[in-house]
Amino acid sequence: MAENNQQNQMKIGTDPARTPILYADSIFITTDDNGLILDVAQRITGTDQAFVVARIGLSKEHAKKLAALIADNLAKGGEFFTRKVKLG
Repeated sequence: MAENNQQNQMKIGTDPARTPILYADSIFITTDDNGLILDVAQRITGTDQAFVVARIGLSKEHAKKLAALIADNLAKGGEFFTRKVKLG
């Protein structure tokens, strides 16, 4: 089974110049019947404001899968897998 998982994994590359790691200390969620948007933000020191650094749109189905993967990862540690794509 582990051998099959290795064959189905997609390699993901990132360009640090185009995809920096953005620090976030706030996440705002907007939802409707079709899905949700995560506004990932940084609080502005000394104010009651936050600056959105990324917006992520997800279907409700994918949001539920992401929530389950995050909960499982936090509980057990390790890596994230979604279908054939390894995250992390």
